[in-house]
Amino acid sequence: MSLDEIDILFKRAIDALDGAEFNFKNGYYNISINRSYYAVFYASKALLLKKGVETKTHAGNIKKFGLEYVVNDNFEARIAKILSELEEDRSNVDYSFEFEGEKIQAKENLKNAEKFIAECKRFL
Repeated sequence: MSLDEIDILFKRAIDALDGAEFNFKNGYYNISINRSYYAVFYASKALLLKKGVETKTHAGNIKKFGLEYVVNDNFEARIAKILSELEEDRSNVDYSFEFEGEKIQAKENLKNAEKFIAECKRFL
């Protein structure tokens, strides 16, 4: 683990957030939902990596993030919950053919991703 790796992951988070916003503005709501999730995923991975914690799965990332940051470091629990909520939405848009992301949901996910990343910045 190096500071460079943490910086690279957090930059990916910001890039994904920018992608979520771009796709939202252009009406690509499923892609915006996907990118909103990956923004929080990369940000959470960066913070875990800062503590030397690496995960192999999305579920493992969510669980470890809760243990390391919510339980041990006062990361706001309601904001941390965004990680699992956005992962569920991302999974639906990526794998369920019946699920179609809508504008309202994509906008909410984007706002939530922004909140999550803002909270993460306090711990970098």
